[in-house]
Formats: sequence, C-alpha cells, structure tokens
Amino acid sequence: METLINTMKKRSAFIFLAVMFLFSLAFVSAQPFQEFGEINIEYSKLDTYPINQDIHFHFHTTNLTQYLSNESIDCVFSLVNSSGFPIIQEQDLYFHEGSDNEWGITVLKGNFTKTEKFSYTIECNSSIQTGIVSLGFQITKTGLPLDSSESLVYFILAFGVLLLFALSFYFMISTPYGNEVNEKGAVIKITKLKYVKLALILLTWVLFTWFLNILIGLSDNFVSLTMYYGFFGFIFEIMNSLAFPLGIVVLVIAIFEIVRDANIMGNIKKFGSAYK
Repeated sequence: METLINTMKKRSAFIFLAVMFLFSLAFVSAQPFQEFGEINIEYSKLDTYPINQDIHFHFHTTNLTQYLSNESIDCVFSLVNSSGFPIIQEQDLYFHEGSDNEWGITVLKGNFTKTEKFSYTIECNSSIQTGIVSLGFQITKTGLPLDSSESLVYFILAFGVLLLFALSFYFMISTPYGNEVNEKGAVIKITKLKYVKLALILLTWVLFTWFLNILIGLSDNFVSLTMYYGFFGFIFEIMNSLAFPLGIVVLVIAIFEIVRDANIMGNIKKFGSAYK
C-alpha cells in the first residue's frame, strides 16, 4: 500500500511540473519577441581645438549593419567643463539638413574663451537599443596638441636660454664700469669694459624676455600650466614694451661715455692723468 502511495505522489508531482512547463511555454510564446542590442556611435576623435572658435560635433549611428535614422532613435548631447559644470545638458540632436545619416551640433565660441579641458557625451536610445560615448578634449591657443617630442625641445630650449641669461646676468654684475684711477682718484687709464657692461645689460634683457616668451608657449599649450599664462604674459608685455626705450637709453649712455673718454684720453696724454 505504501509503495502505491509513493508511486501516486511521484505521478502527481510529474503531472504538476508538466502542467507548469506547458503554462510557462504558452506565456512566453504569447509575449512579443524583442532583440536588445547596442547602438554604435561613430564620431570624430579630435582632442584639441583652437580658442575662440565655434566647434562642430558630428557623428553617425549604426547597428553595425546599417545607418539608424532619427525616426527610430533619439539622441542627446551634453558638454561639461573641467570643473564638471554643465555647459550643455542633454540637448536634443537632429540630422543635418539634407542628410539622412549624419547627426550634428555646433557649440558657439563663447563657450571656449580660455584654454581649458572639456568633455562631451552623446547618448542615443530607441525602444530596444541604446548607445553612449564620451570623449574629452582641450582648448589651446593654436588648436594643436604639444606632443612629448615637442615638449622636450621646448624644455631644452627654455633651459638653454635660462642658462645663457644666468651667465649674462652674472657677467653684467661682475664687469667693472669705471676707468682705472690712481690713489688720488684721477683717471690714469681708459677701460673698455664699460661698453661690454652696457652691451650685457641689453643682452640680459633680451634673453630674459625670450625666456618669458618660451614660458608663455609652454603654459599656453599645457592646460595644467595655463594658470601661469596671464602672469608670464603680463611680465613679458612690460619687458617687451620697455626694450626699445632701454635700447635708446643704453645707446645715449654709450655715446656719452665715448665723448667723455675721448676728453679724458686727451687730458691723460697732456698731463698724465685726468679727473672724471
């Protein structure tokens, strides 16, 4: 009797499982078939743009076999700056006029008034598919990236100019300016080093101005150094604007010294010495 009961329990369990399987199969077959996939977004990979210019972003959407139209999907565009502040937030995108497979958006130059890093995101969705891409880019003065080899050249040039400046500054300070005098203070010999000192003043000024110009180029191309661009630019403008007046002053002083040395030399030849 116990064996019969166990057999009936097993049959009941089997029948229950068979009924549940047929019920679930009927339920699944009654649902519409959906094929979920990823929208492929093809976009330009430019990572550097020039300052104060409109930037046009364009891209295509495909499912790897054909272009997807704006009738089947919707796309939005977002743009944030280096601080994470949203410049554009999920703006609807449309096809270019006259095109049936190219999306695009133009971001006005007013958003790119300084060297900075940005990031944009394109997100496209349909009822059964989705796709998203994100890319960072930077704004520079020239719109051209400074690669590692160019960076090395800039740094070597900056170091060389700085070394020349240091040497020129040292010899400018250490070079004597006056003529040779005796214990009474009378000039007994004309020295030409004063003219070397005047020339070194101009050379030191030019070298330092050149060094500042290189620093401006470095800080302008390296976004991480842009905080120093204004300072270097300010000092450079001052020194560059004063270069011509300084040259005139040095030239006048040189002419004055030539005339005075000529008079002193005449007195030395007559009297053996001369006072300044």
